[in-house]
Amino acid sequence: MSAQLDFHPEDGHQTWLVETLAKAAAEANATITDEPVFGWRERTISARVTTTEGRRWLRVVSEHQQYAGGDFWTGNTDATAAVTGVVKPDVLRCWEFDDGEYRLRAELMTLLPGRHCSATPELREPLPLPESWWPALHASLEALARTSTERVHLTQADLAHRIRVFFGDRVDDPTVTSWVAAHTDLHWANLMAPEAALVDWEGWGLAPAGFDAATLYLHSLLVPEMTGDVLREFADLLTARDGLLAQLYVTGRMLLRINSGDYPDLTIPLHHNANRVIDALTR
Repeated sequence: MSAQLDFHPEDGHQTWLVETLAKAAAEANATITDEPVFGWRERTISARVTTTEGRRWLRVVSEHQQYAGGDFWTGNTDATAAVTGVVKPDVLRCWEFDDGEYRLRAELMTLLPGRHCSATPELREPLPLPESWWPALHASLEALARTSTERVHLTQADLAHRIRVFFGDRVDDPTVTSWVAAHTDLHWANLMAPEAALVDWEGWGLAPAGFDAATLYLHSLLVPEMTGDVLREFADLLTARDGLLAQLYVTGRMLLRINSGDYPDLTIPLHHNANRVIDALTR
């Protein structure tokens, strides 16, 4: 861990996560080469490492024992086994260990080139992307949509319930007609550049067609230039009925995040967009 001597965790939980990453690195005979990256709400910790086989990405996720399991727990390894034709990291090895009330899962993955498009899920400034980026993203999402899977991200009942809770009776019929495999958390912190790659596959599974486009679009609302780019690239999905319903569902999810303290300045743009979507659905 010599590369991390200058890294100073902010609190005891971060210190504990750094220790779990060190344990995982030792198990993998890997050397950590950069400061670690903490995931959302400090549930995960990851870092670049070197091994005898080359440079890799090491990720450790922590969860209370009673919640450690199910599709979300195995999403990255499931994607490695089932999803082809998509530019993404692959899990080379995974193992689990316990630390008191926590279950930990370590995943040694291939290392992608480039950088994350944003440090936060929501984009906050224009993002210069090479011309090849959008066609590559389209190719990956189209390949993903063709993937056959029994993993279910949400059901028709889940979608109808959330739309009713947030938008009442303003949508008469929330029935989705096309369900396809989707990443389901396609925001800017989970995309790479200059090569378009998709990371963080915990929650992938069946969702309404256009769900990924809707997620990316809503996380772009603070930057009109990028909102326009996403709309131009995915107009067919975002303006279709399934894509409009997906926007309302994802809006509800993001408003719940705002209620917990995330990206509060997206509140009004999300409501404005939801009004536009509902108008389109009720014409």
